[in-house]
Amino acid sequence: MKSFTLLGATALITSSASATVTGLSVEMTYHAASNRDVYSVFVNSSGPTAGGVHDVMLNMIGHQMLTGSMSGVQHSDSFIDDSSMPVGHWNASYTSASTGAASNQWKDSFVTVTGKTGAASSTSLDPSFGSGVFNSASPNIPAAAGWYTANPAVDILITGGKIKVMQFAVTHNDAGWTGKVSVGYKLQGTTTALYAMNLTYSVGIPAPGAFALLGLAGLVSSRRRRG
Repeated sequence: MKSFTLLGATALITSSASATVTGLSVEMTYHAASNRDVYSVFVNSSGPTAGGVHDVMLNMIGHQMLTGSMSGVQHSDSFIDDSSMPVGHWNASYTSASTGAASNQWKDSFVTVTGKTGAASSTSLDPSFGSGVFNSASPNIPAAAGWYTANPAVDILITGGKIKVMQFAVTHNDAGWTGKVSVGYKLQGTTTALYAMNLTYSVGIPAPGAFALLGLAGLVSSRRRRG
């Protein structure tokens, strides 16, 4: 497994010094049987605090594409459309919850706010996602789309330093893309929503311009922290 920790996370905009979401990271696994690269995108947290308090995921907000295209994205889930045809869906609830040999989880693309798939994903898509159905003619996650917990009464704790929020199964060595998204969360035991704005991630093999973009974002973030 390869791990890519991104340097391009912009400054975190929060209302509390206790906020500890630190950015996004990406891990890739190659599956030879399908010749697919599967990328997992994580929200990272430096928690828990010294008192054992974790960050709690609330939502992902305003996804935007910066460079590239999701044209190489593959879907393999159980969603059936109105014409009784199997088509891909971005909601992780249609992805198998199991990880066995017969599971489609390892070769599907989805978004989740809990880090889980199947019924346990407890994820809803906001209106910017439209139907949530994957459209090969317009393969990108729609501009400004977001997703959120379908059960806000249950805290989604970020444990182990990270939680999975996206998975992309793409053609091996796909040119990929760079995107950005904001994270809504709170500190366990509180009600104040906090936001980590415009965090960037890359999937595939980004063009040189994407690396320049990420480097610029990291430089701006560094200057803000020192300022």
